Amino acid sequence: MSKAVYHFFKIGAKLALKIYCSKTVVHFDEATSYTAPKIIASNHPNSFFDAIVIAVNYPKPIYFLARGDAFKKPIVAKFLSALQLIPIYRLSEGKSNLIKNDDTFTSCISLFKQNETILIFSEGVCINEWKLRPLRKGTARLALLALNAGIDNLQIQPTNLNYSSFLTNPKKILINFNQEFNASVLTLEQDSFFYNCFNTKLTEGILDHLQIAEREEDMTALFYEKKSHAQKVALAAPAFLGYLLNASIYYYFKKMAQKKTKNTVFYDSVLFGLLLIFYPIIVLIIAIVMGFIAGYYAAIITFFIFPLTAYCHSQYRR
Repeated sequence: MSKAVYHFFKIGAKLALKIYCSKTVVHFDEATSYTAPKIIASNHPNSFFDAIVIAVNYPKPIYFLARGDAFKKPIVAKFLSALQLIPIYRLSEGKSNLIKNDDTFTSCISLFKQNETILIFSEGVCINEWKLRPLRKGTARLALLALNAGIDNLQIQPTNLNYSSFLTNPKKILINFNQEFNASVLTLEQDSFFYNCFNTKLTEGILDHLQIAEREEDMTALFYEKKSHAQKVALAAPAFLGYLLNASIYYYFKKMAQKKTKNTVFYDSVLFGLLLIFYPIIVLIIAIVMGFIAGYYAAIITFFIFPLTAYCHSQYRR
Protein backbone atom coordinates (compact mmCIF):
# COMPACT_ATOMS: atom_id res chain seq x y z
CA MET A 1 0.00 0.00 0.00
CA SER A 2 2.79 2.39 0.95
CA LYS A 3 4.58 1.86 -2.37
CA ALA A 4 1.35 2.51 -4.31
CA VAL A 5 0.70 5.80 -2.49
CA TYR A 6 4.32 6.88 -3.02
CA HIS A 7 4.24 6.14 -6.76
CA PHE A 8 0.84 7.82 -7.19
CA PHE A 9 2.06 11.04 -5.61
CA LYS A 10 5.36 10.86 -7.48
CA ILE A 11 3.53 10.74 -10.81
CA GLY A 12 1.29 13.65 -9.81
CA ALA A 13 4.21 15.72 -8.55
CA LYS A 14 6.21 15.01 -11.70
CA LEU A 15 3.41 16.32 -13.91
CA ALA A 16 2.87 19.35 -11.66
CA LEU A 17 6.56 20.25 -11.71
CA LYS A 18 6.40 20.47 -15.51
CA ILE A 19 4.17 23.50 -15.06
CA TYR A 20 5.47 24.89 -11.78
CA CYS A 21 9.09 24.86 -13.00
CA SER A 22 9.95 26.01 -16.49
CA LYS A 23 13.03 23.80 -16.62
CA THR A 24 14.70 21.15 -14.48
CA VAL A 25 18.19 19.89 -15.34
CA VAL A 26 19.44 16.75 -13.59
CA HIS A 27 23.06 15.55 -13.63
CA PHE A 28 24.00 12.09 -12.35
CA ASP A 29 27.59 11.10 -11.74
CA GLU A 30 28.36 8.36 -14.26
CA ALA A 31 29.20 5.88 -11.49
CA THR A 32 25.91 6.37 -9.63
CA SER A 33 24.69 3.07 -8.19
CA TYR A 34 21.09 1.98 -7.66
CA THR A 35 21.42 -1.49 -6.15
CA ALA A 36 23.45 -0.79 -2.98
CA PRO A 37 22.11 0.79 0.22
CA LYS A 38 22.52 4.55 -0.02
CA ILE A 39 22.25 7.86 1.77
CA ILE A 40 21.49 10.80 -0.51
CA ALA A 41 22.93 13.73 1.47
CA SER A 42 21.75 17.09 0.16
CA ASN A 43 21.75 20.79 0.93
CA HIS A 44 18.39 22.14 2.11
CA PRO A 45 17.48 25.58 0.75
CA ASN A 46 13.72 25.24 0.12
CA SER A 47 11.87 23.29 2.83
CA PHE A 48 10.04 20.07 1.87
CA PHE A 49 9.91 21.20 -1.77
CA ASP A 50 13.53 19.96 -1.85
CA ALA A 51 12.40 16.43 -1.03
CA ILE A 52 9.72 16.51 -3.73
CA VAL A 53 12.19 17.69 -6.38
CA ILE A 54 14.76 15.02 -5.50
CA ALA A 55 12.19 12.21 -5.26
CA VAL A 56 10.62 13.08 -8.61
CA ASN A 57 13.97 13.12 -10.39
CA TYR A 58 15.58 10.07 -8.78
CA PRO A 59 14.74 6.81 -10.60
CA LYS A 60 14.43 4.68 -7.46
CA PRO A 61 11.96 5.08 -4.54
CA ILE A 62 13.39 7.10 -1.67
CA TYR A 63 12.72 7.19 2.06
CA PHE A 64 12.94 10.55 3.83
CA LEU A 65 13.94 11.65 7.30
CA ALA A 66 11.48 14.40 8.26
CA ARG A 67 10.86 16.64 11.27
CA GLY A 68 9.23 14.70 14.06
CA ASP A 69 6.74 17.43 14.96
CA ALA A 70 4.94 16.78 11.67
CA PHE A 71 3.89 13.36 12.99
CA LYS A 72 1.94 14.59 16.03
CA LYS A 73 -1.53 13.77 14.68
CA PRO A 74 -2.09 10.02 14.09
CA ILE A 75 -3.94 10.42 10.79
CA VAL A 76 -1.22 12.75 9.46
CA ALA A 77 1.49 10.38 10.70
CA LYS A 78 -0.16 7.49 8.85
CA PHE A 79 -0.31 9.49 5.63
CA LEU A 80 3.32 10.65 5.92
CA SER A 81 4.43 7.08 6.59
CA ALA A 82 2.62 5.99 3.43
CA LEU A 83 4.76 8.55 1.56
CA GLN A 84 7.86 6.87 3.06
CA LEU A 85 8.67 9.64 5.53
CA ILE A 86 10.41 8.65 8.76
CA PRO A 87 10.32 10.99 11.78
CA ILE A 88 13.55 12.33 13.23
CA TYR A 89 13.36 14.36 16.44
CA ARG A 90 15.52 17.34 17.39
CA LEU A 91 16.22 18.80 20.79
CA SER A 92 14.04 21.80 19.89
CA GLU A 93 11.06 19.43 19.67
CA GLY A 94 11.48 18.32 23.27
CA LYS A 95 14.19 16.37 25.03
CA SER A 96 11.71 13.60 25.87
CA ASN A 97 11.24 12.89 22.15
CA LEU A 98 14.91 12.19 21.49
CA ILE A 99 14.54 8.61 22.70
CA LYS A 100 12.21 8.00 19.74
CA ASN A 101 15.18 8.45 17.43
CA ASP A 102 16.39 5.01 18.48
CA ASP A 103 13.39 3.54 16.64
CA THR A 104 14.11 5.81 13.68
CA PHE A 105 17.71 4.65 13.37
CA THR A 106 16.61 1.01 13.76
CA SER A 107 14.19 1.50 10.86
CA CYS A 108 16.95 3.07 8.76
CA ILE A 109 19.33 0.18 9.39
CA SER A 110 16.57 -2.26 8.40
CA LEU A 111 16.02 -0.34 5.15
CA PHE A 112 19.75 -0.33 4.37
CA LYS A 113 19.80 -4.10 4.76
CA GLN A 114 17.13 -4.17 2.04
CA ASN A 115 19.35 -1.98 -0.20
CA GLU A 116 17.00 1.00 0.08
CA THR A 117 17.85 4.70 -0.31
CA ILE A 118 17.33 7.36 2.39
CA LEU A 119 17.42 11.11 1.80
CA ILE A 120 18.91 13.33 4.51
CA PHE A 121 19.32 17.10 4.48
CA SER A 122 22.68 17.25 6.18
CA GLU A 123 22.65 20.94 7.14
CA GLY A 124 19.88 20.13 9.61
CA VAL A 125 18.20 23.49 8.97
CA CYS A 126 16.49 25.14 6.02
CA ILE A 127 17.20 28.72 4.94
CA ASN A 128 16.34 30.26 1.56
CA GLU A 129 19.86 31.03 0.41
CA TRP A 130 22.33 30.03 -2.27
CA LYS A 131 25.16 28.61 -0.19
CA LEU A 132 25.99 25.60 1.98
CA ARG A 133 25.71 25.90 5.74
CA PRO A 134 27.88 23.84 8.17
CA LEU A 135 26.78 20.22 8.28
CA ARG A 136 25.33 18.62 11.41
CA LYS A 137 26.43 15.19 12.68
CA GLY A 138 23.19 13.36 11.86
CA THR A 139 24.27 11.96 8.49
CA ALA A 140 27.65 10.84 9.84
CA ARG A 141 26.01 9.25 12.86
CA LEU A 142 23.61 7.22 10.71
CA ALA A 143 26.46 6.11 8.45
CA LEU A 144 28.49 4.99 11.47
CA LEU A 145 25.54 3.06 12.89
CA ALA A 146 25.17 1.29 9.55
CA LEU A 147 28.86 0.38 9.48
CA ASN A 148 28.67 -0.93 13.05
CA ALA A 149 25.70 -3.04 11.94
CA GLY A 150 27.89 -4.69 9.30
CA ILE A 151 26.58 -2.74 6.28
CA ASP A 152 29.95 -2.26 4.58
CA ASN A 153 28.58 -1.37 1.14
CA LEU A 154 26.69 1.77 2.23
CA GLN A 155 27.09 4.47 -0.41
CA ILE A 156 26.93 8.18 0.36
CA GLN A 157 25.91 10.38 -2.58
CA PRO A 158 26.48 14.12 -2.02
CA THR A 159 23.74 16.02 -3.83
CA ASN A 160 22.90 19.66 -4.34
CA LEU A 161 19.86 21.64 -5.38
CA ASN A 162 20.13 24.95 -7.22
CA TYR A 163 17.08 27.22 -7.67
CA SER A 164 16.84 30.28 -9.87
CA SER A 165 14.44 31.75 -7.30
CA PHE A 166 12.59 30.84 -4.11
CA LEU A 167 9.65 33.22 -4.57
CA THR A 168 9.19 33.59 -8.33
CA ASN A 169 7.49 31.14 -10.69
CA PRO A 170 8.02 29.46 -13.01
CA LYS A 171 11.50 28.74 -11.66
CA LYS A 172 14.46 26.75 -12.97
CA ILE A 173 16.14 23.99 -11.02
CA LEU A 174 19.51 22.30 -11.37
CA ILE A 175 20.14 19.06 -9.45
CA ASN A 176 23.54 17.41 -9.18
CA PHE A 177 23.81 13.84 -7.90
CA ASN A 178 27.56 13.90 -7.38
CA GLN A 179 30.22 11.24 -6.98
CA GLU A 180 29.46 8.67 -4.27
CA PHE A 181 31.81 7.46 -1.60
CA ASN A 182 31.79 4.43 0.68
CA ALA A 183 31.74 5.35 4.35
CA SER A 184 33.77 2.26 5.25
CA VAL A 185 36.95 3.81 3.80
CA LEU A 186 37.01 6.34 6.66
CA THR A 187 38.75 5.52 9.90
CA LEU A 188 36.69 4.14 12.78
CA GLU A 189 39.22 4.82 15.56
CA GLN A 190 37.05 7.37 17.38
CA ASP A 191 33.47 8.45 16.71
CA SER A 192 34.33 12.14 16.82
CA PHE A 193 37.19 11.69 14.37
CA PHE A 194 34.93 9.72 12.04
CA TYR A 195 32.30 12.47 12.17
CA ASN A 196 34.86 15.14 11.26
CA CYS A 197 36.36 13.13 8.39
CA PHE A 198 32.92 12.19 7.11
CA ASN A 199 31.59 15.76 7.17
CA THR A 200 34.72 17.11 5.49
CA LYS A 201 34.34 14.65 2.63
CA LEU A 202 30.58 15.18 2.43
CA THR A 203 30.95 18.97 2.38
CA GLU A 204 33.39 18.76 -0.53
CA GLY A 205 30.95 16.50 -2.37
CA ILE A 206 27.90 18.72 -1.87
CA LEU A 207 29.84 21.83 -2.91
CA ASP A 208 30.74 20.21 -6.24
CA HIS A 209 28.78 22.16 -8.91
CA LEU A 210 26.73 23.99 -6.27
CA GLN A 211 25.78 27.41 -7.59
CA ILE A 212 26.61 30.00 -4.90
CA ALA A 213 25.28 33.55 -4.98
CA GLU A 214 24.37 36.34 -2.57
CA ARG A 215 21.34 37.72 -4.41
CA GLU A 216 18.53 36.33 -6.54
CA GLU A 217 19.58 38.58 -9.41
CA ASP A 218 22.97 36.86 -9.52
CA MET A 219 21.40 33.41 -9.51
CA THR A 220 18.87 34.35 -12.19
CA ALA A 221 21.74 35.43 -14.45
CA LEU A 222 23.38 32.01 -14.04
CA PHE A 223 20.18 30.30 -15.21
CA TYR A 224 19.50 32.66 -18.11
CA GLU A 225 18.92 31.15 -21.54
CA LYS A 226 17.80 32.84 -24.72
CA LYS A 227 14.83 31.47 -26.67
CA SER A 228 14.71 31.69 -30.44
CA HIS A 229 12.25 34.03 -32.12
CA ALA A 230 10.42 31.03 -33.58
CA GLN A 231 9.92 29.51 -30.13
CA LYS A 232 8.49 32.76 -28.80
CA VAL A 233 6.06 33.08 -31.70
CA ALA A 234 4.93 29.46 -31.45
CA LEU A 235 4.30 29.71 -27.71
CA ALA A 236 2.76 33.19 -27.60
CA ALA A 237 -0.90 32.35 -28.34
CA PRO A 238 -1.23 29.20 -26.16
CA ALA A 239 0.78 30.91 -23.40
CA PHE A 240 -1.62 33.86 -23.40
CA LEU A 241 -4.60 31.50 -23.29
CA GLY A 242 -2.92 29.62 -20.45
CA TYR A 243 -2.57 32.85 -18.50
CA LEU A 244 -6.23 33.76 -19.01
CA LEU A 245 -7.45 30.30 -17.94
CA ASN A 246 -5.14 29.71 -15.00
CA ALA A 247 -4.22 33.10 -13.54
CA SER A 248 -7.16 33.36 -11.14
CA ILE A 249 -6.50 29.87 -9.74
CA TYR A 250 -2.77 30.47 -9.36
CA TYR A 251 -3.01 33.89 -7.74
CA TYR A 252 -5.71 32.76 -5.31
CA PHE A 253 -3.44 30.02 -3.94
CA LYS A 254 -0.39 32.27 -4.16
CA LYS A 255 -2.02 34.80 -1.82
CA MET A 256 -3.08 31.99 0.50
CA ALA A 257 0.47 30.60 0.61
CA GLN A 258 1.95 34.06 1.22
CA LYS A 259 -0.43 34.62 4.13
CA LYS A 260 0.13 31.20 5.70
CA THR A 261 3.93 31.22 5.35
CA LYS A 262 4.83 34.84 6.06
CA ASN A 263 8.36 35.15 7.48
CA THR A 264 9.04 31.43 7.01
CA VAL A 265 10.83 29.26 4.42
CA PHE A 266 7.71 27.27 3.52
CA TYR A 267 6.21 29.51 0.81
CA ASP A 268 7.32 27.50 -2.21
CA SER A 269 6.46 24.18 -0.58
CA VAL A 270 2.99 25.25 0.55
CA LEU A 271 2.13 26.88 -2.77
CA PHE A 272 3.21 23.82 -4.72
CA GLY A 273 1.34 21.52 -2.32
CA LEU A 274 -1.87 23.53 -2.59
CA LEU A 275 -1.73 23.54 -6.38
CA LEU A 276 -0.83 19.84 -6.52
CA ILE A 277 -3.91 18.92 -4.48
CA PHE A 278 -6.53 21.46 -5.52
CA TYR A 279 -5.70 22.40 -9.13
CA PRO A 280 -6.78 19.03 -10.62
CA ILE A 281 -9.99 19.14 -8.56
CA ILE A 282 -10.84 22.67 -9.72
CA VAL A 283 -10.13 21.83 -13.36
CA LEU A 284 -12.20 18.66 -13.08
CA ILE A 285 -15.17 20.61 -11.69
CA ILE A 286 -14.89 23.17 -14.51
CA ALA A 287 -14.73 20.36 -17.07
CA ILE A 288 -17.83 18.67 -15.61
CA VAL A 289 -19.76 21.93 -15.74
CA MET A 290 -18.64 22.44 -19.34
CA GLY A 291 -19.77 18.90 -20.08
CA PHE A 292 -23.30 19.64 -18.89
CA ILE A 293 -23.36 22.80 -20.98
CA ALA A 294 -21.66 21.71 -24.22
CA GLY A 295 -21.33 17.94 -24.11
CA TYR A 296 -18.81 15.17 -23.45
CA TYR A 297 -16.13 16.29 -25.91
CA ALA A 298 -16.17 19.83 -24.57
CA ALA A 299 -15.56 18.43 -21.07
CA ILE A 300 -12.56 16.39 -22.26
CA ILE A 301 -11.07 19.34 -24.14
CA THR A 302 -11.57 21.63 -21.14
CA PHE A 303 -9.93 19.17 -18.75
CA PHE A 304 -6.75 18.96 -20.85
CA ILE A 305 -6.55 22.51 -22.18
CA PHE A 306 -6.06 24.04 -18.72
CA PRO A 307 -2.80 22.22 -17.83
CA LEU A 308 -1.51 22.14 -21.41
CA THR A 309 -1.80 25.90 -21.88
CA ALA A 310 -0.41 26.43 -18.38
CA TYR A 311 2.64 24.42 -19.47
CA CYS A 312 2.96 26.62 -22.56
CA HIS A 313 2.85 29.71 -20.38
CA SER A 314 5.58 28.27 -18.18
CA GLN A 315 7.76 27.60 -21.21
CA TYR A 316 7.09 31.04 -22.67
CA ARG A 317 8.13 32.66 -19.38
CA ARG A 318 11.36 30.62 -19.46
